[in-house]
Amino acid sequence: MEDQARELRRIRITLIVLVIVTLISGGNSDVSVNYPNYDFEGDPQQNVIQLGDGRFGIITDGEYMMIYEYDAEKNKIKKVNDIELYELD
Repeated sequence: MEDQARELRRIRITLIVLVIVTLISGGNSDVSVNYPNYDFEGDPQQNVIQLGDGRFGIITDGEYMMIYEYDAEKNKIKKVNDIELYELD
């Protein structure tokens, strides 16, 4: 019985020493993240028009505009309408 208690005490001491060594030496790691050289915002596209309230339009063929709406809660884009550009005048 004494041998088991002595062995458990040695294991406990060893675990405490390992935890102390890990805490002292393990906290000095540096993490670096490399991003591409372009801006995430990006340059505005010639055929994309901001309409406000999470809506934007995309001009196709110079005659039509497809209107989309962005739902931030679901992180989804939904097509709202197609219109011809001459209707906007």
